[in-house]
Amino acid sequence: MRLTSDKVWDGLRGQAVFMTGGTGFVGKWLLECLLHADRRMELGLALTVLTREPDRFARSSAHLANASAVRLVQGDIVDFEFPAGVFSSVIHAALPVAAPQSGDAELVRLADAGARRVCEFAAARGARRLLHVSSGAVYGTQGSPAVLSEELTWSDEEAVNGYTRAKRRAEAVVMQPWPFEVLVARCFAFIGPCLLPSSGAAAAQFIATAASGEGIVIQGTGQAVRTYQYAGDMARWLLSSLVLGAPGRAYNIGGDVKITIAELAARITRLAGTGVPPRVAGQAAPGLAGPCYVPDLRRTTTELELRNAVDLEEGIRRTLAWQKASSSLSNAPT
Repeated sequence: MRLTSDKVWDGLRGQAVFMTGGTGFVGKWLLECLLHADRRMELGLALTVLTREPDRFARSSAHLANASAVRLVQGDIVDFEFPAGVFSSVIHAALPVAAPQSGDAELVRLADAGARRVCEFAAARGARRLLHVSSGAVYGTQGSPAVLSEELTWSDEEAVNGYTRAKRRAEAVVMQPWPFEVLVARCFAFIGPCLLPSSGAAAAQFIATAASGEGIVIQGTGQAVRTYQYAGDMARWLLSSLVLGAPGRAYNIGGDVKITIAELAARITRLAGTGVPPRVAGQAAPGLAGPCYVPDLRRTTTELELRNAVDLEEGIRRTLAWQKASSSLSNAPT
């Protein structure tokens, strides 16, 4: 079975795509996937990427920034000037993963203003479809369901963190009446190159620690349950959602094998070969997700016919190799 339907690539052929968040983890992998497909299948893509610091992106990811199909546009998500031209699709993947120093209320305001500005741009430039990259964090803790389904609802009166409120607010904005079709992708936990420890993701922090030969310390109890999807699969799933998803529909994007944080640490330790067992600190470790952060993937796999190609162990190996290579480069004499 083909990993990605030909309908996805046929649907993208000749498109002019505008992307926010293109310099982050999700955005970089989307660009990698789109550029690879463009080269292999001569899709004739034109990719415009909004970024606050184009020069910095060009230095850190030259192969992406300097690709002939890519154009960088400088601007901030809340008030960027609309680049000229007609755009077929818009991918909105920009939002900080942590509240700015001014607090949760400011994060919610930025989410609202950014989503609204992107939607206004899409309407002004004739876009037919907009993919909003959201998060499984919108579900909140939901008690203790076995999996988190797109059918779950929530109340604005819930006591949730600022990130969850921001993601919910952005979804509410893009789901307002607009003259284009909207798809929502709710992303869960990932693994893969370019996932930085500074993101706050446990997997990224564990891999960086193990790659340096040190022992992993689990701040919490280690019993929280997660699934992890490899970044390449994530990018394919997001692009499939953009092209094949039903208008107004939300799709969960994530891994399909449950694992506790303690088991994840043990597996990373084994694959890294550090010989230092993980240590559980057992301290309070509040995060952006609940104790069971597991997506129900039935809608995505059934409607979009998607499957994950890279399992967790292979994803860990690839991420470890990238982390070690990155550390070697950063420590090299200049």
